[in-house]
Amino acid sequence: MNAQDSPSPAPEAGASPEPQGAAPVAQAAGGDAGLKRVLGGLALASLVALVAIVSLWQKLSNIQEALAQQSAQANQQSAEALAMAKQASSLAQDASVKLALAQTRLNELSAQRSQVDELLQSLTKAKDDNLVMELDAVLRAAQQQALLSGSVQPMLVALSAAQQRIKRANVPRLVPVALSLERDAQRIQQAKVMDLPVVLSQLDQLLAATNQVSLLGDALPPDGLAKSTKPSGLPWADAVEKGLWSDLFKDMWRELLTLVQISKVDAGEVLLLSPDQRELVRQQLRMHVLSARLSIVARQHEAALRDLNQMRQLMQKHVHLKTTQASTMVTLIDTVQQALQGQAMPTLSDSLAALANLQAGR
Repeated sequence: MNAQDSPSPAPEAGASPEPQGAAPVAQAAGGDAGLKRVLGGLALASLVALVAIVSLWQKLSNIQEALAQQSAQANQQSAEALAMAKQASSLAQDASVKLALAQTRLNELSAQRSQVDELLQSLTKAKDDNLVMELDAVLRAAQQQALLSGSVQPMLVALSAAQQRIKRANVPRLVPVALSLERDAQRIQQAKVMDLPVVLSQLDQLLAATNQVSLLGDALPPDGLAKSTKPSGLPWADAVEKGLWSDLFKDMWRELLTLVQISKVDAGEVLLLSPDQRELVRQQLRMHVLSARLSIVARQHEAALRDLNQMRQLMQKHVHLKTTQASTMVTLIDTVQQALQGQAMPTLSDSLAALANLQAGR
């Protein structure tokens, strides 16, 4: 039973009666306490919800970071995969190019082998056919030798030998070939072609001259003196006694010329070179000659011309150009440069074409 259902106790004797408004005040205080408890529960629930939301937010942030890292890793792996794909594609292209090159070489080898087989089969034919093939092989070999050596002499020798063999054979079929041989011989003799052995010999002379040429600052040899100042041959004391003052002064002037030399120098620093630096200048001159020689042997005439021009510029800066050795070197450089600017190596095109037509039966 509730406290409200139980009978109210009787007021004690002598006690003062309670005021009539006390009961409503107690009820209002009890309602406020309940409301506070409800608000406290709501606040606690809100706090729990807030903590849950913060926890969920942190988890969501961690998930986003993980997703970002995975996305970055995926992008990096994608880039690496793309690079590997490009590399694989490049390797595949290189492999295809190498395969095509190998196939081309194989085809060339097959063609050369077939030519050799045909040559071996043709050896069983008639004497005239064998002579034609021999002439073709000899002329082609001479042409290759001329291209390698840089001299037209092998082709001229081969043409002369071929003409003699055709003349001894006395075969009417070979008359067009003989005419072609004669035309090629005349054309080669009239061509101005660089003679490689001669040019190499001139470069060897130029290389030897670099060791003897006088550099600026070096004492010139006595042959550079004036020819009019020849020594009288008399001792100075005898010249004074005989009154030959003119001869005495000429001898003294000649001796002065041997002690003092005057030359024009455009760049003063070349006179300050040490002996090691002068030797370095000679080494540079020799290196230009050797480089030009290698370029000529390799058929790189433009590179050889550049080396010779650089050597000429170096000589103008560091060498006494009025000496005999320097004049000889300049002449050799001019001669080699003129030879390098000659015509291209002629070929035996007419003779080879005539032999090809004869082999084809035309």
